Amino acid sequence: MNDHEIALRPDAPAPGEVLRFRGRPEKNEIRDALRAAGVFRRVRLPAVAGALVIPLLGVRITPDGGSVDFVFVAGAAVYALVFGVLAPRRILARALKADGAQEEKECVVDGSGIAVLRAGAEQARVPWEQLLRYHETPDIYAVVSRSGFKTCFFVLPKRLMTAPGQVELVGALLDSRLRRA
Repeated sequence: MNDHEIALRPDAPAPGEVLRFRGRPEKNEIRDALRAAGVFRRVRLPAVAGALVIPLLGVRITPDGGSVDFVFVAGAAVYALVFGVLAPRRILARALKADGAQEEKECVVDGSGIAVLRAGAEQARVPWEQLLRYHETPDIYAVVSRSGFKTCFFVLPKRLMTAPGQVELVGALLDSRLRRA
């Protein structure tokens, strides 16, 4: 047992290691992680607000009645299209490009945090203290962190957790270290 009362995997190659998997997340898993982390919501909320406010800028009230300038209505439609539809697609495309530009990666979840290794060398390690929360979907665990205004996240696909009980073990570790959102 460790200090969080979790029985670690007895066949772990390194002391305290809970999970080690090799692979890359699929498009639907990255989309689920972005959705769970609230990235799409934070982009679409200003799109809705802007689409409602922009036409109000073109309202003219006169003694004969009121009118709305068509340019502002068209601007609101373009604003809603760009931020409500195109921006989420662009975010997903960039996440896929960033993930696909590299070769297959290895992810290690252990007592000190989460590490990503590429070509055998550690590329990134995030300690538990810097991670904020996690989201669980039927297919993934999405572990979320913030760096300034950027949302950083790790996608831990459950399909790559092949050992018996590994999904439950990772879930228990995340429950003990992070808050569930």
